[in-house]
Amino acid sequence: MAPFGIFGKKEKAEKTPAKTKESLLETLCQSDEELYNVMTRTLLLDVEKTKGQGDMDARVERAQEYEKNNDNVKAMVEYQTAGELALYEGKTALAQKFFKKALEVDPSHARKDVLEFFAKKENAEKAVTVAREYYAQTAKTTVAKES
Repeated sequence: MAPFGIFGKKEKAEKTPAKTKESLLETLCQSDEELYNVMTRTLLLDVEKTKGQGDMDARVERAQEYEKNNDNVKAMVEYQTAGELALYEGKTALAQKFFKKALEVDPSHARKDVLEFFAKKENAEKAVTVAREYYAQTAKTTVAKES
């Protein structure tokens, strides 16, 4: 006689989804899905590299030049990058201004939702608050790894 289970039906083990550790950004956004989605597309991963291609003022100057030449896509990118740098520096009004300008220059852009998010002052303020904490935390981690 064969032991039970060899030829019988196997019971399906219920799989429970593995708990994943919440990322720093998810923690900071506190289940605000819209804020999280915007922040994943606006936080700079390498601030120094971005600044190496021009600080906020240089980005705005280039954007204005592109606008004069009717190169709206490049102008939008420069304004958006200036907004991301303002976000990094914790400058709410400038971040809001540059993201709005990016939207004005190219209103049909695929990332329009990100740019529109910053049109509301309370959204821009939330984003700057999260960005400050995010950059502060990741700077600590980077310094620790380099030591």
